[in-house]
Amino acid sequence: MTHLPADDPLAQVLLSHLGADLEQGLSMERLRASRPVFRFSLPGDGLGLVGKYFHDQVPESPQDRSLAREYQKYLGAPAKELAAAGLIPRLVGQSPDVRLGLLLEGVPGPDLDHYLAKAALGGDQASCLPQLARLAALLAFFHNRPRPPEPVSPEPVVAYFQKLRGQLQAQGLLSTEDATSLAEESRAWEARWGAYADRQVLLHGDATPTNFLFPDERVVAIDLERLRPGDRFFDLSWVAGEIRHAWGWRGCAFEESETAIRHFFRSYISALPADAALTTRIFALNPLYMALAELRIARNAYLSWEYRRALVAEAQRCLEFGRRLP
Repeated sequence: MTHLPADDPLAQVLLSHLGADLEQGLSMERLRASRPVFRFSLPGDGLGLVGKYFHDQVPESPQDRSLAREYQKYLGAPAKELAAAGLIPRLVGQSPDVRLGLLLEGVPGPDLDHYLAKAALGGDQASCLPQLARLAALLAFFHNRPRPPEPVSPEPVVAYFQKLRGQLQAQGLLSTEDATSLAEESRAWEARWGAYADRQVLLHGDATPTNFLFPDERVVAIDLERLRPGDRFFDLSWVAGEIRHAWGWRGCAFEESETAIRHFFRSYISALPADAALTTRIFALNPLYMALAELRIARNAYLSWEYRRALVAEAQRCLEFGRRLP
């Protein structure tokens, strides 16, 4: 935590948004993120504003262009509806002259990983399961936004499967047998996929535990960089895969996460509500997408080699078992 003097040009911008005029300036705290992200608050105020920064004065890098797109998404009709419902932070603005690409209202409360850790390490399902139900309802709200009736296609998931297999192979994480097995699974699941039709929905697009905060018995989604239409599994199964990972990387058995995963899906189906065809599709295809979520996580070099290999093995089990389901 550092102090930003009131005469700093950035402080003047922020204070104007806060409607404050304080000589003592603002508190400034860097948050965990892949880009420069800071929380700014007034003395005694833990909320304040959150600012995301361009790396360069002229946003030319892919990361900076992504932030520019996120700002535009906050200006769009879907995000305005989500903000009005209190499901995403309120957009405050931007100030490119001080490299401030996106300024949002601060959101209090722990993230989903806080509750997953309590459940995995301390067996505290009582506090975790209600938060998963709230998250399921939030994603159901996203997915129920009016959209043109465009059908989903297997092409994105097939392409992503091939991309992950190539990346993991390049990292040396796959044996020859693993690579062959995953290629065979990809072909088998592509053939199976066509039996389950669905429409495209509005996705959050980056459904990782740190992107969902829980203030005052609510849930708020942050990081809208990947807000887009697509197959609902790119939200749902990403959450399921992250739940699996939350147990596994903390040294617990992967299967101990099943109670939480089942509760999440039951809550989602209830929140929609889903008809019989969609319910069947969810349970039939989730193993494919959840396995991809596990392979996606396995790319991260900060995880131990042994654990990354365990994720690959768990993904293979998920794929094989899932194809046996009726």
